[in-house]
Amino acid sequence: MRVTFGPRREKDRAAVEGWTGESLVPLNDGRFLRFFVVLFLEAYEGRSWLKVEKAVYQYQIDDTEDRWIVRYDYLRYPAEPHPGMHVQIRGAFREAALPVGETLERVHFPTGRVAIEAVIRMLVEQFHVPTNAPPEIWRPALAESERAFLKIAHRDISGPAT
Repeated sequence: MRVTFGPRREKDRAAVEGWTGESLVPLNDGRFLRFFVVLFLEAYEGRSWLKVEKAVYQYQIDDTEDRWIVRYDYLRYPAEPHPGMHVQIRGAFREAALPVGETLERVHFPTGRVAIEAVIRMLVEQFHVPTNAPPEIWRPALAESERAFLKIAHRDISGPAT
């Protein structure tokens, strides 16, 4: 990952992103995770708190933006009528559920805040992306990391701890 600061080297705003191309992280299955998070500092009760302004996690086939599979967006201040927290899926319905000419990928399914750990777990468990360590190593590490984030959000982790 790489960290870049805002215009004029603002120290209260930064982006954390993948290191190749369009914020991409190469995965062990030959595919990519587009990872982009904008962070900022906000004063509250005499302290500075690190907050997320925007997050994009996108699992994709190759390094082009038009071959994605699933995408999660978090926008603290959404400007469009779409939900600020949503998931999009590139696929097809088995039933005629949308008006003619509409596609599933344009539907913004509302969701809650999703931790990057939940996305990693989904990629490994559901899409079978190979890991660099066995489950007895990565599962507890992932659970501990997600638990730390979700403690702030007052929520439980998205999957098993072991």
